[in-house]
Formats: sequence, structure tokens, C-alpha cells
Amino acid sequence: MLSEIRGRKIFGTTVALWLLFVFTTFLDPAWCAPQQLFDNGLSRRTDDSPGLGVEVEMGKIVIAGKEKLTAEQKKRIKGAQMIPIGFAGAAKTDWELTADIGPLQVMPEAIVDGRKNKLRDRRTKGIGEEIFKFFVWLSIPLSDPPITFIADSSSSAGRLGAMRAQRLQSFDHLGPWSVKWPRDAPVNLAKFRFSPQVTSAMPLGAILDILSDTKSKTHNPLASTGALDGSKIKILTKKNFKSFSKIEPNDITPDFLGYFSLLTSYCVLADFSNPIEGPKRLLPIMPRTDFVAQYIKFIEPKLKNQLSDKKTSLYDIVEKVSGAGPKLAKETFKWTTGVITNIDDDWIGKAENLKTGTLEVEKFLNYVQGYDKATKKTLTQMDLLSLMDKVMRYNQIGSLGSRMETILGTNKLVPVFEFRELALVLGSALGTTMGLYEDKVIEYHKYFAGAV
Repeated sequence: MLSEIRGRKIFGTTVALWLLFVFTTFLDPAWCAPQQLFDNGLSRRTDDSPGLGVEVEMGKIVIAGKEKLTAEQKKRIKGAQMIPIGFAGAAKTDWELTADIGPLQVMPEAIVDGRKNKLRDRRTKGIGEEIFKFFVWLSIPLSDPPITFIADSSSSAGRLGAMRAQRLQSFDHLGPWSVKWPRDAPVNLAKFRFSPQVTSAMPLGAILDILSDTKSKTHNPLASTGALDGSKIKILTKKNFKSFSKIEPNDITPDFLGYFSLLTSYCVLADFSNPIEGPKRLLPIMPRTDFVAQYIKFIEPKLKNQLSDKKTSLYDIVEKVSGAGPKLAKETFKWTTGVITNIDDDWIGKAENLKTGTLEVEKFLNYVQGYDKATKKTLTQMDLLSLMDKVMRYNQIGSLGSRMETILGTNKLVPVFEFRELALVLGSALGTTMGLYEDKVIEYHKYFAGAV
């Protein structure tokens, strides 16, 4: 472990703005953003140097239309670029304003593009200050009466266009839209609380440390101190693997333990899945690089001797180190059924998984390993947790597939993760806090530069 690292009165009213949602398809893929704004395909640039993505939500601000959105409409709107019409604010340095979907409403979210915001450039603090200034400007009414934005159904691309109210007849039932600030929000935007998430490439040894700090509620800018099931996180040590004598002791490194601690924690918490939110909220650390890619690169070679006789499976190892017992096999990850995204990937029992919105832990682990011990059959290695999330929800867990980026200053590739449920940040401290995220990521990169 790394113990040594250690305004104006506008609230309750509609802001006088035009707003435009644009479903952007012209931007390159990114691992730091919702799927509408930045597609999560793997056609990527050749630059693997590490970046830092940040998502800054303003959950109390409501982007309201005249009707409740359906599940399909929410799926289409999430990640759309949000452009205030008639309000330029200022230049946005490697970030965009987008629409996010909360449990009850559409809300604004600033997305820092981690493909462009590189750790080596140390610009994240300044970007945070810029985002705060933008929201201050955004909160100032620009006209009277208020101008709204409405959904343009005339475009086959689903473009949401800004028009004056008298032209509503040309548009679908989603609009007009308006920006509503909460009545209980402070008049001084410096005291408004922003909700951040951070995405970056991270050594698995650092994941072990962040999971440990999350479980113990130790201060760490990248650790959640309010994780709902933080006490159930499994922090594994070499002793947990003593039953598996064919695993070389020297192979049980912090990276090895980091991977298994994350994987095991997801499995132990599977049955606690809220179908509405999906498994992504089980832990405040979400892998953007899928579990299979991590397994193949960092774990599979170290398990070769232990798994070679086919008497032990990856599931057996996880069951043993978790202490959960045989019941773990049939516990399930859960998603809400309904609107789905069709994918070509196929696996045994796919139709039933999609029908029920469930995935058994043992089945998930068998496909990670690529072998079913019960049937003695080889399986195509695939991350079913990621694929189910892609079909059933917003394609977030493991959405980058095999994508990895380097440790700062090296050519050593490490997985990409999203750090969620971080402490709320006052507007006045947004820049400073985002700078602290960057500092902590760089600290971990430097510490593990020679260990991967």
C-alpha cells in the first residue's frame, strides 16, 4: 500500500437563454465523456500518452421540457452537446457543455476531454477555473422574456435546434426547453456544489490503494468517502491466495492484488445491483478498459500454471479469496429491461440474459477466463459485464474495450478508470480541486513508473 503517498437573483426562475442540443458525430472517440458527444469506439489516435478527463455535473439545475422523457428519449439525449444561443461566454479549453440524465431530469454537465487534456501539460486547474467562470456567466439572464430551446424533429439526425416559441408547430413534443435553477441554491455561485468524476489511465497498484482508502474512508482526492457499499469492498493480500500454490509468490504484486480486489469487489456486490442504475454504481471505481483486456495483459500469464490442469477456474479463485462461498456463483448483476441497443457480439444464453436483465457472476468470470470448467469447453474471451451494459444501458463499464494509455513518461500501458462519487466541490474551489486530482494521478504514475 502507499501509506507514504498519501450574483444575481435568478434562482427558482428560468434563465433567459436559448439553448441548443446537438448530437455530435464529428468528434473523435473519448474515454472521458458520454457516448453521444464522444463515441466510445476504438478507432483512436496513435497518441497513447495519459490524459485526464473530468465530468462536472450540476445536478440541481434542471433542463426541463414540457413532458417526461421516455427511456429511449433519455438514451438519445444523454451526452448531447448543449450550446447556449446568443451567449458565447468565453473560449472553452478542451471541454464542452453537455446534457446528462439524472434519475428525474436532464441536467448540464461540463466534460473535460482527456484525449486533449494531457497530464504532461498540467492545465487541469486552469480548466476548472474556466468552467466555473462559464457557469457564472451562464447564470446571468440575457433577455426578457426568457427564450427557450426546442426539439427539431425535422432533422433525420435528431438535431435539437433553437427556435422562437411561435415556431413550435414545426417541432416535436419534447420542447420547448428551459433552464431552471433551484430555489434553494445559494445566490453566490461560488457556494454552489458541483459533482465531479475523474477519468485517467492508472496502474492497478494504484487502484488497490484507492480502493483501500475508499473502504477505510481515508482522505484521497480520488477516493470516495461516501460510497454506499464501501464497507463491502475486498482488499486482498498475498495471504488470500495461499491456497493456490501454483501461483508464484513473486507474481502477487500490487498490480495483481489491485486487479483481483476490483474484480472480486464487483462480484461480491453483484447482487446489490440497482437495475435502474445498473452495476456501474456498485463501486466508485469503474473500469473503462474492460476486465478481459486487463486480465490478458496483467493476470493471465501469472495464472497459467494454476489453471493449466483445468481443475481450478478463475471463478474458483474469486470465490475463495472473496470468502463468499458457493452462493456467489448464481448471484447476478442486474439491469432494467426495456430499451436495448443491438450488438453483434454473441454468447451462450445471450437472449435469456437480455430478457431478464441479469448476468450470473460465474458466467461473467468464465467468459473473462475463456473457459467453462463445468462443461469443459473453451469460450471466446469477452467481458459480458461490459457487453450487457452496452446493450441494456449507456455503455459505460469497460466501454473502451482494450484501450489503454501509458504511465506518464514511460511506454508502459495501463488501464483507464473512472473515479466516481467524489466529494462535492464548491464553485470557488473547482479549479483548485481539479488541480489536486491531476496532482494525485501524477503522483501515482511516478510511484509506479518502474513497477509495471
